[in-house]
Amino acid sequence: MARRRPERFYHRGGSRNSLRGSGEIVALKKVPLKRLDDGLPNQVVREIKALQEIGDNPYVVKLKDMFPHGPGFVLVFEYMVSNLSDVIQNAEHHLSEAQVKGAMAMLLSGLAFCHKNCIMHRDLKPANLLVSSTGRLKIADFGQARLFSRDHDHLYSHQVATRWYRAPELLFGARKYDEGVDMWAVGCIFGELLNNSPLFHGESDIEQLCCIIGVFGTPNEHSWPEISELPDFHKITFRESLPRPLEEVVPDAPPEAVTLLQRFLLYPSRQRIRAADALLHPYFFTEPLPAHHLELPDTHCGSKPARGHRHQKFDVFRPISASLFDNGSIASFASM
Repeated sequence: MARRRPERFYHRGGSRNSLRGSGEIVALKKVPLKRLDDGLPNQVVREIKALQEIGDNPYVVKLKDMFPHGPGFVLVFEYMVSNLSDVIQNAEHHLSEAQVKGAMAMLLSGLAFCHKNCIMHRDLKPANLLVSSTGRLKIADFGQARLFSRDHDHLYSHQVATRWYRAPELLFGARKYDEGVDMWAVGCIFGELLNNSPLFHGESDIEQLCCIIGVFGTPNEHSWPEISELPDFHKITFRESLPRPLEEVVPDAPPEAVTLLQRFLLYPSRQRIRAADALLHPYFFTEPLPAHHLELPDTHCGSKPARGHRHQKFDVFRPISASLFDNGSIASFASM
């Protein structure tokens, strides 16, 4: 890719700007360095390394280039018009069941690819799920991403993830964890799509744990065998609380959605469903089928008009090539 100096910036909020050059619109993320000998910030190194490991995936935002700019440098990403948080907040009505399925299928497809490459995102939330002009959802902001090991011997920081989407083991100070922290966040995002509001919205880590315990009950060694090993488990005692039926938490969700949500939101990380397996859950194969990305709402002008009804009656003999899911991913899931 030819190096191009930016001709004009269009501010789009945060650290992202769009560049119009050679007819292509891209998003620019400026990374300032206070001193030339400071080196690259850890978060930037992680983001670049993670995106290089992942390569080209239709459900992960693409890093197109990088170049020096003043006392720093600029990362060049493909341009995205919105994010899932805006979609949830600005849609004229709640997302339809088919639209929720479509968004979840894209999220899980991208995350399954990350996990297959041993990358934990560690900061999944609606604002970090960007949406293209055609409604395609892509995982972005890999500043907290880390490569993980299957032997579970590595120590990581527990000060990761945005509080409302932070897994309970992180809230209890866990330093050893795995991709299950991403799956908890996916469950929180799923619940937010179903309810049109966050599932757990504590103002502090303690309050966040209280919100979680209020739904799933007070954890103990029976419901969560590893809990006594967590660094902060013995620092605070919670009043005994019984779990609530999840149907009360997401009252408008269909039964298949509730059963899938339960698979994400489990105290023991290793019991949470994997992204690859979640894509094969019956929820995605019962009508209405997942909406095509072109049918997701347009956050700039309310809901998009339907561009032709793309749902087809589910048929077990329907060829995978006709599926909305990524063919290569489906093939690899089937062999797991």
